[in-house]
Amino acid sequence: MLKQRLLRWSLPLLAMSALPAAVAQTVAIDPATTYQVIRGFGGHNGAGWIADLTPAQVDTAFGTGQGQIGLTIMRMRIDASSTAWATQLPTAKLAKAKGVTLFATPWTPPPYMKTSNAIAHGSLIPSYYPDYATHLLGFADYMRTNGAQLYGISVQNEPDWDPDYEGCTWTSAQFIDFIKSQGPRFAGLKLMAPESLGMRKVLSDPILNDAGAAAQLSIVAGHLYGTTPSDYPLARAKGKEVWMTEHYTDSTSDANDWAKAMPVAIEVHRSMAANYSAYVWWYIRRFYGLITEDGNVSKRGWIMSQYAKFVRPGYVRIGATQNPYPDVYVTAYKGGDGKVVVVAVNNGTAQRRVDLTFGSGAPRTLQRYVTSAAANESYAGDYPVIAGGASADLEPSSISTFVSQPGVADLTGSVKIVQGGLTANRFTGQFSGTVSFTNTTGATLTASTLRLVLEGLTPGVTLDNKQGDVNGVPYIALPVNQLAPGATVTVTTTFGNPSKGAIAYTPKLQGITF
Repeated sequence: MLKQRLLRWSLPLLAMSALPAAVAQTVAIDPATTYQVIRGFGGHNGAGWIADLTPAQVDTAFGTGQGQIGLTIMRMRIDASSTAWATQLPTAKLAKAKGVTLFATPWTPPPYMKTSNAIAHGSLIPSYYPDYATHLLGFADYMRTNGAQLYGISVQNEPDWDPDYEGCTWTSAQFIDFIKSQGPRFAGLKLMAPESLGMRKVLSDPILNDAGAAAQLSIVAGHLYGTTPSDYPLARAKGKEVWMTEHYTDSTSDANDWAKAMPVAIEVHRSMAANYSAYVWWYIRRFYGLITEDGNVSKRGWIMSQYAKFVRPGYVRIGATQNPYPDVYVTAYKGGDGKVVVVAVNNGTAQRRVDLTFGSGAPRTLQRYVTSAAANESYAGDYPVIAGGASADLEPSSISTFVSQPGVADLTGSVKIVQGGLTANRFTGQFSGTVSFTNTTGATLTASTLRLVLEGLTPGVTLDNKQGDVNGVPYIALPVNQLAPGATVTVTTTFGNPSKGAIAYTPKLQGITF
C-alpha cells in the first residue's frame, strides 16, 4: 500500500578511514543525572496490508541472540471490521511470549460512524463516541483473551492527514471531547494520542492543557514525517511520556544502502536526546525496513539493534556530552541490571577519539559493538576503565555501543524471601503479587542495584512489569540499593497469564556492582 509522504531530508554520509584523530574529546557520563525512562525500540507489523511476519522473522526482529535485532515494541493496526482482527494475532502472540510491548492504532473507525460513511476521509460523528470506544476496547479484549495483552491503544492514526485510503480527521477539540468522555473506560491500558503526522504540538498542546483530557491520556504519540525530533517540555510538565510511533527515513532505496542507512542512527539519537521514551520504525519487514523481504537483517536493522539490543525497557537515559565533535552524537543510559550503555554515532569522514569519563559509578570494563558499512553489530573489544575513564577510536560513518560489564553477586542466602498470593484483574487479565526480602544477616547488604530475579518462570507466563532480562530470565530492580540488618523491602510483580493456570518461579536476590 503506497503512502504518500512529505519530503525527507538527507544527511551527509562518509567513507571509512583508518587514520586516528589527532586530539581526543571528552565524553562526560554522569549516571546521577537522569532523563526519560526508555520503553523500547520497535516497528510496525503490516499484517493485513502485506504478508505477516513468519515465526522465524519474529525471532529475528525480537530476539536478542546473534543475528537478531532485539526490538521490544510492536505496533499493529486495528481494522475497522472485527472480522479481520484475527489477522494480527499470530505474530502478536509470538511477540508477547517474548515479553514484547504491544500497542495498536486504528486508521479509521467503522465507516457507519463517520461523516463520510467510508473508510477514507470524514470524521467521527460525536454521537458514536461510545460505540467507537467499544470498538477499540473490543480489539484490546480480543487480543487479551487470545494471549496478546496490549500495553497501550491509540485513538487515531495521523488525524491531521487526509489520504484517499483509510483515514479519519480529528481536531484537538474532538480529541478532548472523546478522551474526557470515554477515557475512563480504558482503565488498564495506556491511552495514546494524537499520533499526528509530524509531532505537531499545535494538535497535542490543547489536549495536555485540558485537565480532564490530560488526566486520561498516558502517552503523547506522534510521527516524524517532515520534521525532526524536538523536546516537549509541556508533555514532561504534565507527566506524560512521548513516543515516536511511526517513521521511515527513506522508502525508495534498499535498506542495505549504507549512505541511506546512517540517517536512521542520527534520527534515533535525536529522538532519545529529545526525551522520547520509544522509537518505532514503520514496517519491520520491507525492502526499506529493518528486515528485508528475504528475512535478513538490513543495515537499518543493524543500526536499530545498536540501541534496541542494549538499551532495554526500563533503562533511563543519563547525562552525557552529546556532541564531543560536530559530527559525533552521544547518548548514555543505565539499567536496573546495573549496566551503563553509551551509544556513539560518528557521522564524519575522520576517525574520532573519545575519552569516556565517569563522574561517579564508573564501571570496571566496557565492551564495544560496532555497525558500519563493513560490520554488523560486531564485537570490537573490551575497554578497561582506569581511574574512571576509557578511550576509544570511533570509525568514520559508524555507530558504536559501549556496554559495561557489572559484577553479579547472589545474595539469596542472606535474606528471607516471602512470596505473597496472586490476585487477578478481571479488566486486564493480569495477575499481581508481591515478593518480600528481609535481611537475616548482621551486615547491611549494599550494591549499585539490588534486583529480584525470577528463575524458572512457568512457560507461557510473562512478567509484564519486568525491567529487563538476563539470558532470558526476567528481573525487577528493588527500590533501594541497600538493606540494613532486619530490614524488609517488598516488590510488586505483574504477570500475563493467558492460560490462567498456576504461576511458579524461584525468586532470587542479586546484587549488581559496576
